[in-house]
Amino acid sequence: MAALLSQNPNPDEMAQLWQIARDAICGLFTDAETSPPQLDQYPARLTRPGACFVTLEVNGQLQGCLGSLVAHTPLVLDVYQKARASACEDQRFAPLTSSQLDALSIEVSVLSEPELLEVRSEEALLAYLAEHRVGVILSDQMHRGVFLPQVWESLPEPADFVSHLKRKAGWRSDDWPPGIEVRVFTVTSIRRML
Repeated sequence: MAALLSQNPNPDEMAQLWQIARDAICGLFTDAETSPPQLDQYPARLTRPGACFVTLEVNGQLQGCLGSLVAHTPLVLDVYQKARASACEDQRFAPLTSSQLDALSIEVSVLSEPELLEVRSEEALLAYLAEHRVGVILSDQMHRGVFLPQVWESLPEPADFVSHLKRKAGWRSDDWPPGIEVRVFTVTSIRRML
């Protein structure tokens, strides 16, 4: 089994990952077919399995955000795949167009491995989140919702954060179903205009 990405990418590595995302998206609008990154052209740490999200905004408005929670493929390939998917496959949005490129910002977020958080109630989760601005995954047998830590910028109150996350997952905001599982994670991210 391949070794997982064991520590956060450094700023130079994050810049390389951002460039991969940029090239993947720009390649959608050229006549030449773009290929996935060649693993031998990157530091070994970036070719280990990693999980990422790629978030696209146009004029500051969300245009696409897709990612993976579990490291299953080399990080450079995950970034490439998620960048293309965020541009064309996020069903909440129409596919990105070439006319939007001038106002496009790309954010690459590399996730730490999600850790199970033992909480017995929503109140316990809210108390934890009052002290820790982390990414959160709520799930049970039928539902799952994920918020990256960046969501705290628009939902700074733990109660609002959790309420919106539950609705995103498909629960009512006042639900706390038996068997709900909470996982938390951090990210290392880079955001730049195209």
